[in-house]
Amino acid sequence: DFLGGGYAVLTAAEREAVRLAARREGLLLDPVYTGKAMAGLLGLIRRGEIGPDEKVLFWHTGGVPALFAYAAGLLD
Repeated sequence: DFLGGGYAVLTAAEREAVRLAARREGLLLDPVYTGKAMAGLLGLIRRGEIGPDEKVLFWHTGGVPALFAYAAGLLD
């Protein structure tokens, strides 16, 4: 459900996830891997598959340098 447009293809859901993580938590995610993972996590929460009382660990594995390659698609 959360593969997006494919490897390194930035979708609206991934763009939203990267922006939300940066604005709300100061967490810099790349749109190739961690942005897709956050988009999937947000999707599961919105579908009710992860409840408000459940604990979730989001393991950020890096990839921040890739963020700069996608700056034009992420900035307002």
